[in-house]
This record gives sequence, C-alpha cells and structure tokens, in this order.
Amino acid sequence: MWKKKGLIFSNNKYGTGYAQDPFIDIVSNDIWRIYYSTRTKDVVSLPFCIDVEANNPSKIVKIYDEPLFLPGRSGTFDDTGITMTSIVNVGKEKYIYYCGWNKKVTVSYSLSIGLAVVKEDGSVKKMFEGPILERSIYDPICVSAPCVIFDEGLFKLWYISFTSWEDYGGRKEPTFIIKYATSLNGIKWDVSDNVCIDSTYRGESFARPWVIKDHNKYKMWFSTRGPVGYREKDGQHYELDYAESLDGKVWERKSNEFKLEGKSNGWDAEMTAYGTVIKGAKNYFMLYNGNDFGKTGFGYAEAEILK
Repeated sequence: MWKKKGLIFSNNKYGTGYAQDPFIDIVSNDIWRIYYSTRTKDVVSLPFCIDVEANNPSKIVKIYDEPLFLPGRSGTFDDTGITMTSIVNVGKEKYIYYCGWNKKVTVSYSLSIGLAVVKEDGSVKKMFEGPILERSIYDPICVSAPCVIFDEGLFKLWYISFTSWEDYGGRKEPTFIIKYATSLNGIKWDVSDNVCIDSTYRGESFARPWVIKDHNKYKMWFSTRGPVGYREKDGQHYELDYAESLDGKVWERKSNEFKLEGKSNGWDAEMTAYGTVIKGAKNYFMLYNGNDFGKTGFGYAEAEILK
C-alpha cells in the first residue's frame, strides 16, 4: 500500500512554481539528488536539482538555483526547452536522458530525446547537440519521456510515442502510446513497432513511464488521462497507473494493484502524474507531481518492501 507523505518542493525562481518530472539519483549513503524541470513565464522548461537526505526526501539539504544546462541554439531539437526524465550510471559518469522541445506551426510542439552526462565532478553537460532518438519510420510524429535502465547487458528504454494529433472541439490534442527500445551503449537505439501500453479508448494518452526490475519482474508506473478538458479543474486529468511484465516487452495493466492512500492537502487533489520509484533502505519511495502538471511542485509516497 502506497501512503502519501506530502509535498516536498516547488520552484519559484521564475515565479511559476513548476517542479516537473522529478526523479532520484542515489549520490551516496547520505544524499539523494532529485532532478526536475521548472518553467519560465515564457513556458521554457529548464533543468534543476536539489539534494535531500537519503531515505527521507522531505529533508532538503541543498537547493541548486541555476539551470544544470541550457536549451540549444535556434533550430536545434531542444531550442525551446529541456525536460529531464531519467538517469543511469555508466562507469564513473551518469547519463541523463531528457526531452527536447520545439515549437511547431501545424501543431503546438514536437519532442525528441536528448542525452546529457554527469561528470565525476558533478558538472552536467550535453553529450550531443542533436537528439539520440527522434521521429522515424517507427515513430513518425514525436518521441518523448525516456526511462532508461541497464539490465542484462543492455540499455533498455521505455518511451512515449505520439500516434496522432486529433481535433477535440477545435483544439488539437496528441494521443500517446508507450514503446520499448534497446541499445548496447545507451546512445544508438534499436527501435521497432512493439507497443508496451496502448490506449483502451479513443484519445487515452500516457505520460512518462518509469520502470524498475524487482524480484525478476518489470514494474511500470505511468500516467493516463483522457483528451477532454484535462487542463481544466474538472477535466480528464492525469492519474497514476501501474503495469507489470516478465520480459519488459509485453505488459499487463494492473490498475487495481496500485493506489495512493492519504489526504491530498490540496496540492495533488486534482492530478497525480509523472511518478518515479526507487528502493530505499526499508521502503519504496515514489516521487510524483500534483495539480496542473507540476505547477504545485512535487511530493512523495512510501510503500513497505515486502520480503
């Protein structure tokens, strides 16, 4: 059973409050680093982090008040924003996978997947000016929200692929699915038509998948929403969902096996989204966003590790 523990942090550097898509990197036995992205008033996403006490994410140790790296020059895949979504240890360095934002004309935006590296000294730099995964014959519209783990000698990636932009009452909205890819080096990816999580009704869409391997089983937390009014107070908002797999490719949705218990205290009363999970010393810890896609910041929940 997952129990809500409350709000941790929101970022007001730009007067917006956003602290989206949080995830934890275990820096040491004492410190966990939480990476997240905030927004400027011009709706440009920028990457930030804070340090918290290990196994106690509500205890903030340090707040870093400058972006870790910046959007690219005009015309590149990330020239209008950066949203980090996962991290992987690679030798003495770490790879951060992120979404690069582009504004468009016929639709409002497009996304591709980029890669940054955390050096031994803790500095963060883009590895390439271009994306490591973008539109292709397998993903003709957009790719986004990468979650990467290293498992069985392979880098394994679960990501969002756009299948369409459809009109709902004069407004175009994207429809997403969750897909899977593999890599030998974490940079060049083998993609396919394989769909891990597909919609169950017209317009159902998903947000950032998060996968861990636990007791020889792959476990995925993701967010699901409908296409109507999901930006408004009483619309079809994102809610956290859950699925399991034996091989990482074929998944079974098990919504009834995941539930957040506890009061919302307002900040997450209307939405729960972008959940990420790690194993701590005694509990599982989940970071997640609340209302308005993370405008109210991020909080956490805990679940007991069952032996």
